[in-house]
Amino acid sequence: EFGMSGFQERMNRKGHMIASVSLFLFLTVDYNVIFLGRVLVAAGKADWVLPLRVPFNGLVGLAMACYFRAHRMDPGHVPAPWKDFVMSSGQRLLIAAPREEWQPAKATMCRRCALPRPERAHHCSMCGLCILRYDHHCPWIDN
Repeated sequence: EFGMSGFQERMNRKGHMIASVSLFLFLTVDYNVIFLGRVLVAAGKADWVLPLRVPFNGLVGLAMACYFRAHRMDPGHVPAPWKDFVMSSGQRLLIAAPREEWQPAKATMCRRCALPRPERAHHCSMCGLCILRYDHHCPWIDN
C-alpha cells in the first residue's frame, strides 16, 4: 500500500504547526535570554531589562493565545442546508463562473466537486472539500 496512514497524514499536517510554534518559542527565549539577559546587562543597561521584558512577553502571550484560538476555529464546510437550498432552487439559482476575485452575493460552481458553493467558499486541495470560509483555513495553524 502506497498511501499514508491516518497517523502519518495528521503528523504531516501538524508539522507546519509544530514548526510555527517552535519558531515562536525559539525567538522568545532568544530575546529573553540573550538580548535581555546578556546584551543589555553587558552594555550597562540592566535597569532596562524589566521594562522591556514585561511588554514583550505580554505581546508574545497575546500572539500565542490568538494563534491557538485560530487553531481551534473551524473554517466550516459547505453546510447541508445550502445543498438542500440548491436542490430545491433548481434553475432559479443563478450560478456565476468561478473567478479568483470575490464575487459578493453570488454562488459559484466548484470545478473539482462540480457542486454549487456559496460566496467565500473555495475548494481545499488538502482536505478535498469545499471550505465555507477559506480565508480562515490554513495549514500553518492546522485548522
